[in-house]
Amino acid sequence: MSHDHPEMPRTGIAEIDGEHALELRVVRELQAALLAGERALAAELLERLADFTNAHFLTEQLLMRLHAYPGYEAHQQEHDRLIGELGELRTALADASPLDARGEADRLERWLLAHMATSDQALGDFLGQSPAGHPTPEA
Repeated sequence: MSHDHPEMPRTGIAEIDGEHALELRVVRELQAALLAGERALAAELLERLADFTNAHFLTEQLLMRLHAYPGYEAHQQEHDRLIGELGELRTALADASPLDARGEADRLERWLLAHMATSDQALGDFLGQSPAGHPTPEA
């Protein structure tokens, strides 16, 4: 899969990396809508991001369970934290100025990139070493 986010950390698992690229694309569209003061579009993008993020987390959590990933609980807690961050962004969008919400969206992007570079990278490394039919690594 081609990614349009060269700074995005890679796990080496095509499905996860593809979903990460889509997540970042929606976050950046959300940032642009907030900067332009387009609240309705920003709210729509935030809901799309929340729905997609929940589905993506289910993918990761299924892989972690299928492969008995030892870091499952800590990784799950990070996912729960991000869902909380999305709720805070939803509140900021409803209550604050678009630029305040933009700051929340920027913080969300930094958090996602850090999570991808640490927790998701560790998961990708573990799955890449798993002897039992792990997901297809990227070529």
